[in-house]
Amino acid sequence: MRRSSLSAVVCLLLLAAGAGAQVVPQRRSVLAHKPPKQPAKFFPYPIYERTLGNGLHILIVPTPEFKDMVSYTTPVFAGSRNETEKSKTGLAHLFEHIMFRHEYDGVPGGYQEMMDRLGSYNNAFTSYDFTFYHPFTFAQNLIGPVQTPQGPAPGVIELEASRFKGLKLGQKTFQVEAGAVLGEYRRNYSFPVQKMIEQMSPVAFPNHPYGHTVIGYLDDVEKMPQAWDAAWQFFHNYYTPNDVALIVVGDVNPHKLFPAIEKAYADWKPVPTPKIPTPPEPKDEKPVHVNWEAEVAPRLVVAYHTPAFHPGTPESAVALVLEELLTSRSAPLYQKLRYQKQSVTSFDTYTDPISTDPHWMLLDAELSLERFQKEGTKYVDEVRYDITSGTEALKNFSKDPNAAKTLEVVKSKVKNDFLAQWATTDSIAQSLATFYRFNRDANVLDTLLQSVEDLQPADIDDYATKYFMREGRLVGTLWHGQQQAETAPKKTEVR
Repeated sequence: MRRSSLSAVVCLLLLAAGAGAQVVPQRRSVLAHKPPKQPAKFFPYPIYERTLGNGLHILIVPTPEFKDMVSYTTPVFAGSRNETEKSKTGLAHLFEHIMFRHEYDGVPGGYQEMMDRLGSYNNAFTSYDFTFYHPFTFAQNLIGPVQTPQGPAPGVIELEASRFKGLKLGQKTFQVEAGAVLGEYRRNYSFPVQKMIEQMSPVAFPNHPYGHTVIGYLDDVEKMPQAWDAAWQFFHNYYTPNDVALIVVGDVNPHKLFPAIEKAYADWKPVPTPKIPTPPEPKDEKPVHVNWEAEVAPRLVVAYHTPAFHPGTPESAVALVLEELLTSRSAPLYQKLRYQKQSVTSFDTYTDPISTDPHWMLLDAELSLERFQKEGTKYVDEVRYDITSGTEALKNFSKDPNAAKTLEVVKSKVKNDFLAQWATTDSIAQSLATFYRFNRDANVLDTLLQSVEDLQPADIDDYATKYFMREGRLVGTLWHGQQQAETAPKKTEVR
């Protein structure tokens, strides 16, 4: 099946009862051409946008240097966070699979057969908060009919509208694809850190869907072939024009595309979007231990609760630079653990700061098996102390005489990384979709990077003081065997 793995998607969520929501008001589409937004300070392309009467947002980004190529992407603003029904997790990820099995024109597998006929590369991925479908094709394939060596084929616009407006597949196909998810689950959770995240998530988020991972609870994955009714309810709730956008990036003419897109999607009916409550997280520190079935290098994960993402705010800008401040090769904490003390063999950040609701930041350390066999949990406690004290030391970041210079270097690195990733039509569309979903602002990337530009050392202090606390902190350990003793630092921690 054409989809990306869950390796970038680290965790998911529990259950929370969803109440009703407001229906997107009907608006008459404006067919008159809207001038493009002026090229902004950071984002180098004009963005043409339109909203149809059913609430469907359309963004078209002409990038003529990618000659004859285009990414026709559909972000669905729903992921595992939207799975609020007990015992029915993993549905967002499941639909990422079965959307490729659409019976276009009544033919089983007909949708993908036509996409293959067009020579399109077709893929998708699921995260906590949204699902991203991103076919990549030739620009002349957008509007059909398209003449191919195998005969005429519908255009990509028609094919995509067909599966999103009226997905069709038989129950047997559904069951086969649902069963295949179990194999993916077993593959993903053969990695120790993924198993740790799976078991830590419900402890960190006992009352929110972030308490289960994107792929879902194992019991639910095993029963997924019988979840036909619940799966279709999820589809009807969230695969709607008011919870979806179209982002087209490539060598295209917006004036030709808007009428074709409107013709294909205008009759798609909006529905109310269920709301998801955001209960407070637990305030007590809790340990989680995973007994791995084989002898492996022990792992230690320290997790802190982090706020919901709001593009343009100082807090969200800090979230984008934390990885550089904590786990990059030049970060003081990384230097201490990897080089000065050589107490860990790897040290990384597992986090998705770009979350709809308050989520978490995970600091993952792989320890030395040989030293652990000699020293036991005393060694684990030492590394835990170094990680927590090093992270929480950011409360005093601005007091470092080199703080301003350090932050300028970090900001430059983050901004340049953003700019460098816009090297393909797909990466441009994905970057725009990731942040556009928060407030439907086409200028969001410029807003975001300006907030990084504006960061001051005191903003780091404020963030760390508010979120890097012992209360609510979660510590996970993994090794072969039971936890030998309660791992707790013997030294006084930064508070």
